[in-house]
Amino acid sequence: MPKRQARAAKLARQIQAVSGLSYTDCLKLCERPDSTWSALASELRTAGLTGPADNLQSVAAVAAEAGSWYEAGGHVQGLFFDTEDYKQGERVYRACGVAAERALNRAGFETHSFDIEAEAYHCAYLALLRAGTLTDGRDLARVALDVLDDDPLYCSDIVRSRGRAPFTYRTAAPLHGPDTPAAAAARRAARAMATAARVPFDRDEEWHEAAEYMVEAVWYACLAAGFPPLYKHPEHRDFFKGHMGGVLPSE
Repeated sequence: MPKRQARAAKLARQIQAVSGLSYTDCLKLCERPDSTWSALASELRTAGLTGPADNLQSVAAVAAEAGSWYEAGGHVQGLFFDTEDYKQGERVYRACGVAAERALNRAGFETHSFDIEAEAYHCAYLALLRAGTLTDGRDLARVALDVLDDDPLYCSDIVRSRGRAPFTYRTAAPLHGPDTPAAAAARRAARAMATAARVPFDRDEEWHEAAEYMVEAVWYACLAAGFPPLYKHPEHRDFFKGHMGGVLPSE
């Protein structure tokens, strides 16, 4: 049995023991790692960034495990909703939540934080940095773009989160690379992410300021990927037109 299937089977048994659901149902609830994170890890590995690629794969596996527990808890809660045994559903829901939190804590993540998503953003930044050094880094830019959420305010919280280990977004030293439109756009996207990451957590003004830089990051990441600005990012477009008045912060 392949390792991935063996891990899913083991997790399904653990969920079955807590939830009381059938093994088949539990196996169906076992989530696969996020495909966008897996694609980013693959491209990072191809680009020679094996350390970040391996780390992202492990993070994706932890996120999938926690997600499976949460999914199982919600499923059982729904089964007992509006029944005389609703308290049993609530107990299972809480037990599954505790198991999910333990999975995150074992991997070094704090519960109810943005740190696990921040790890993916760190890798997206590294992919954009590498794309900025290549004549044609569109594949790297595309997988980095796919990881970034469409809600700029949510992006603002994630990019300013620490992650599991210290990470530095570089803004001090100039970023250099080929003088092609795609490479230049990738470097501008990386620089915008780095600027957003340095905005402090304080007031709503800072929350929106970092969001504006994330809109700029997505804008240039789209160009680096060979797409129109804010391609398939309707919430970024709305924020750009409404809150930002159609002007990027660095313009």
